Amino acid sequence: MPIIGTGSNTVILRQWKKHSEFGIVINWKFHLQNKWVSIFGPYLVKAIIEEFDPIIISSQTEYNWHKEKLNFIISMEPRWAAPEIKYDKRLDQIVCMLSSDPHNKTEWLEGYVQTNNIDYVLSQYLHPFYYHFPNFPAEKFVHFPWAVPDQFVLKSDISIRNNKVIIFGGKKGKSYDLRNWCRTQKDITNYPYSGVENKIMNDMEYIRWLAGFDAIIAAGSSVPKYDLVTPKYFEIASIGALLIGQYCKDLSHLGFDDTNMVIFTKNNFVNRIQKYKSNPESYITIRRNGRELILRNHLISHRVKTLRYLFYSKYSI
Repeated sequence: MPIIGTGSNTVILRQWKKHSEFGIVINWKFHLQNKWVSIFGPYLVKAIIEEFDPIIISSQTEYNWHKEKLNFIISMEPRWAAPEIKYDKRLDQIVCMLSSDPHNKTEWLEGYVQTNNIDYVLSQYLHPFYYHFPNFPAEKFVHFPWAVPDQFVLKSDISIRNNKVIIFGGKKGKSYDLRNWCRTQKDITNYPYSGVENKIMNDMEYIRWLAGFDAIIAAGSSVPKYDLVTPKYFEIASIGALLIGQYCKDLSHLGFDDTNMVIFTKNNFVNRIQKYKSNPESYITIRRNGRELILRNHLISHRVKTLRYLFYSKYSI
């Protein structure tokens, strides 16, 4: 479902005469068709548009037309949700570029950043990024974790409905070996829904569906290069369910620990599941703490605040 209810051509035509010092580089058709794989992408774009009223840039031609106006540019991820733009190095612009999974960018990301004088790479992952790019300059790196739309965090009381434990998500990639192993374990209820392979719900339907469960597993791969704290971690905690998450190096940096989630490895998974199922009432506080962590640190409004800081720290307007 499109975030902005206007056609792609209408929006772009309206942009030609627009004046703004902000620009957002995005494949606008991708956005209108909601090809995002989590709720983070479309609602971040919506929040950026509401906060900065940027010029929408969907091609090199559009950048060239507007570039003299722009002081600050935020690009969605190139080669996926945004075109690759050749930025004009003569201009005093701050250019930020979002980047998610680092393992599929090893052939081009560093070269693209250097060639185009990108100021900041806003990465959803910290340790995985430096696993693949160990020499990436620290001054150009910004940890920009996944986040949940403010309005999707459930405020209702957390209660016990049953001791069911569910898992969902894609299963066909190399990065899902541990997730698929979890699916086969005793007392785990598996759902085939995912953001890519089987996307059958819109954003609101997804959150409402997720909110129907008390305990949900977030897992990916046992392979070090896929050590990813995916959007599911944040989404599960935000609706007040018990987050049962695979251990990843980024967890502690994000504020996740044993007080707000159940952290597991393959060796202790079965034990952790059985312990929860035998006494789900004892996990109420952990569930509340998980939701509180999202409210405190991991909302879309927090990410917009980071963008605002990156701009104002240089231009001080």
